[in-house]
Amino acid sequence: MKSKKKNQKKYNKGILGTGTDYSFYKMTCSETALVCCVSVIAGVLAFGMFFGFSFLALIFGAVIAVVMQRPGTEYFKKKRNKNLLIQFRDFLESLSSSLSAGQNISMAIKSAGNDMVQQYGEEAMMSQEVMMITNGMENNYTAEDMFIDFAQRSHQRDIMSFAETFQICNRTGGNMKNIIKATYKILSDKMAMEAEIATTASKGKNDLLIMTCMPFIILPMMKSLGGDMAANNMINVTVKVIGAVLIAISYIIGSKIAQIKI
Repeated sequence: MKSKKKNQKKYNKGILGTGTDYSFYKMTCSETALVCCVSVIAGVLAFGMFFGFSFLALIFGAVIAVVMQRPGTEYFKKKRNKNLLIQFRDFLESLSSSLSAGQNISMAIKSAGNDMVQQYGEEAMMSQEVMMITNGMENNYTAEDMFIDFAQRSHQRDIMSFAETFQICNRTGGNMKNIIKATYKILSDKMAMEAEIATTASKGKNDLLIMTCMPFIILPMMKSLGGDMAANNMINVTVKVIGAVLIAISYIIGSKIAQIKI
């Protein structure tokens, strides 16, 4: 019991105790419903095409819906964190523009926060984070403390790198305007490169999806011809189960190969 408690991650609410820990994610009701519906439909269709549509197909679909809750949560978490990085890039652009206009760092952060509200709305992640940074600065915390706190909760290398660079630059009296501008350019170039790589890799992902779906198209066509293929005897069921397992394993391995991280 003690080892389990030690390994369990704690939710980091940050310095002010109201922050968001971006390593955690809980799906909304609509997201949960979407994952369940897609999983049940896919499970029923897959089972029905292999073994015939019956009550067992519904049970299999329900099992798939339960199994897919964790992958679904991971998908929406990655999507949220990607949006956070995009908003952070836009925040850096606005912050750089404010510093270029001659504002000090405190006023530049507030101006950038107003830009985030106008661009994404008050409930957007970066709007809330900038509001938290300004509140922390009003409560005698330094800007570097608040950026480090945000970076630790974000669990993203790019944001942590910026926060550490900001901290060093602020303490040594470096050129903050050039540092932020350079960070924005590096982050923009990296995201553009990721988009280009994703476009290039999309052909392989599409091929993987087509190859995975092909057995579910061919099998019903073979069943329509009649004969032993349509019967669910011991040999056919064993062959179909082995085939389904091999398809699942191939898709998982192919998906991992297709993932490119930079």
